[in-house]
Amino acid sequence: MDRDSHKKRLERFSRSKRIFPGREHETGNCTSCARIITDRFGGEVRGYYHAHNPTALIGETEGGHDFAITSDRFLVDPWLFHYYGESPVLDLAAATDRDEALARYGPEENWQRVPCQRVVNLPVRRERVTGVLKAG
Repeated sequence: MDRDSHKKRLERFSRSKRIFPGREHETGNCTSCARIITDRFGGEVRGYYHAHNPTALIGETEGGHDFAITSDRFLVDPWLFHYYGESPVLDLAAATDRDEALARYGPEENWQRVPCQRVVNLPVRRERVTGVLKAG
């Protein structure tokens, strides 16, 4: 699959209200949204505390923010789309998307790998996240 097609697939997945209902669901949290992306598409969750990344526009009011970076270098942030209406996918191989990522999320050297736990399925068909999650 070429990069443009893959980006469109990531966009469709990230915009799904069925997958990311938000509010009281675990997807009301940016870390959980990012984990769903990495579970489905691979990669890792990255993030920052705003105090350590003051030029980032995203996460200022939340105290920080987490998002997914796929193994093929797409930054995927469904939480941002569902709560702020911004495009959820940036291709870090494209200069314009890299510039947008810098404006939104600050310099890449300020992004930390987030060691969060996997989702645990409960018998009542609800999901919960184990471990402590960051703000946003």
